[in-house]
Amino acid sequence: MSDPVIRILLVDDEQELVDYLAKRLKKKGHDVVGVTSGQEALKRVERRIYDVAVLDLKMPEMDGIELLKNLKEIQPYLQAIMLTGHGSMDSALESGRHDAFRFLVKPYEFEGMLETIEEAAEQKRKEQLEGFQVELKELIAHTAAPHELMNETERLRAKYEQGD
Repeated sequence: MSDPVIRILLVDDEQELVDYLAKRLKKKGHDVVGVTSGQEALKRVERRIYDVAVLDLKMPEMDGIELLKNLKEIQPYLQAIMLTGHGSMDSALESGRHDAFRFLVKPYEFEGMLETIEEAAEQKRKEQLEGFQVELKELIAHTAAPHELMNETERLRAKYEQGD
């Protein structure tokens, strides 16, 4: 059985880096969209579900931490990997406080980044399943009519299949 395709959003203000990473990740069979600004990233997550976002920490207009906060409001299960060439413990702690999956310092090894992306996608699936199970138990406990339970279960299933 092949590995599942991971939907990846790359965000870095360096177009060449975005193009390079997107090309390599696509060769590994993943579905990749690359953008060069936080505003463009927000537009993308409003239109489509992603599993993992790879975010540059230092970008003009909107930094990676501010972007991470906004992305999580739109897609709470999205896992974010923060990248920076300006690594500091404060930055790592700040991104961790906002639920970043991991913090990587440039330059990084591609295979290590790919492994981190795969781990992040697995974490998303795990958190999504847990969220579904919690809501399903709540639904079962508070829904009396069988037809209502079926309708609400279908709504819940559709919600979690989309990922938000």
